[in-house]
Amino acid sequence: MVRTTSPSNAGGPAARQGFKYQDHVAVSFIFKMLHDSSYSQVECETADDIVAVSHYSGEIVNEYIQVKTTEGDSKWSWREITALDGTKPDSSLLHKSLKCDARLGLARFRIVTKRDVAKILEGFKTELDKRVLPDATTTRGEALVKKFKKFSSPQNRDFAYWAKNSVWQVYGDLESLEAVNIKALSQLAERLGNRPNFTQLQAIYDEFLEMADKAATANTKTAAASKIISRDQALAHLKNLLDEADEKSLTTFKPYKKRPDPFLVEFHASTEEGLLQSFSGFDVRYSLKKWRHDNFAKHLIEWLPEFSLKASEIVNIRAHNAEAILARSISTFSDSDLPRDRLIAELILHSILRSRQNSEPVACKVFYKSAGKLSEFGNAHIVQAPGQSDQLWLGLSRLIEADAMDATLKQICEILDETISETVLSAEREIIISLREPLHHQPRADTFNQALHHNSPVDDLLDVLCFPILLTYDSKALSSGWLADYINNLKTEIESYFNDFITQIPNNIKQAR
Repeated sequence: MVRTTSPSNAGGPAARQGFKYQDHVAVSFIFKMLHDSSYSQVECETADDIVAVSHYSGEIVNEYIQVKTTEGDSKWSWREITALDGTKPDSSLLHKSLKCDARLGLARFRIVTKRDVAKILEGFKTELDKRVLPDATTTRGEALVKKFKKFSSPQNRDFAYWAKNSVWQVYGDLESLEAVNIKALSQLAERLGNRPNFTQLQAIYDEFLEMADKAATANTKTAAASKIISRDQALAHLKNLLDEADEKSLTTFKPYKKRPDPFLVEFHASTEEGLLQSFSGFDVRYSLKKWRHDNFAKHLIEWLPEFSLKASEIVNIRAHNAEAILARSISTFSDSDLPRDRLIAELILHSILRSRQNSEPVACKVFYKSAGKLSEFGNAHIVQAPGQSDQLWLGLSRLIEADAMDATLKQICEILDETISETVLSAEREIIISLREPLHHQPRADTFNQALHHNSPVDDLLDVLCFPILLTYDSKALSSGWLADYINNLKTEIESYFNDFITQIPNNIKQAR
């Protein structure tokens, strides 16, 4: 670490009351230091407003940075920057800049302003590594040497040296400077493997503004070390802030935005719009005249983690704990009290709702016991259909053996009939409330959230409810294996089953979706 000299406290910290533009400039150089490991520290209000210390070819480089925020309609002119302060000798802006050159090592100079510069000074806006000398800045240096023949810095450097090693940087207003800095911070975060959101970036940025302010206002005599911000210190602080942001992001991360690609193919559906009751038919399809049951089983395994785990568990899956968490999802599935055929049917419905409706599940409902009993409705999904309000899809599923369709349809109708009651609907709502993790879901309309409030009448819940019912069964249309027109046979079959079901629906469920 380079030691600072000991300038007076007068003028620097004392003059900074209510003045924050310089802090933003200081932060821009802190971020530059974090991008470039050749920088070792940034100082605030030491030898100059800001000093950035780097190393080049084994030598220390001190960049003396003056920040000028004087307002005005005109651009910075040659006359303005060379004018003396009354009768005071060597008191121009450029004199003050060159006077800062009091340390051993190479010297660089920078003036940062809100206002732009006149054409005569345009050459100084080009960064040093992009200049081809001699250029317009060389001419300006010669003019300065001629004008101030006897003046040199404490390190015995004249204005020709200053012109060759000086940059004029125009940042504009505070909002423009902050936008540049936020972008630089975002790039830093990306390089470090973090992706904070804008709100978090702003909070981190404010932390660095506070760091710059504390350094600038620290007492030069009693806390000189506090005026130095080292690269190691700033980098460690940034990493801590980014890690904290990552942890906080997990509490609101939306894990259901991504999902496996669909496997099942919808081959038939109700064509009339606006129906309260409708159907869709899904097919695993054949491959080389063989039923793709193995492929479908593998596809269902892809859904198993989000079917068996809560959203808050999914967002915490990392390389070091992935195996344990995935093992837990399998164990949850395997150890369930629900019969295996019911579990598989519920998993299939889960995959269909997620793939076809882009739903967000209320996770693990199929495993949740209320009063020691599992619900008939193993799936609960929040659906936002185009042009419609938010809906809660409360689904039940059955895997039906041959010749058991009639008995199953009767059983489902009985379940639906019993569901339309204050007791059952309230119990289902309480389960949803217990399992739902709203911070991991997309924002929902107030009417939807109110319907799920335990103090709301169940009529509000019915207004947002839809009952998806999945019947997975041994098809007579497929009993003899592959046929060229098996799809047409399936269409006829499912239409027949759907019509049978509609005729059996209890009256109190006919106005439900």
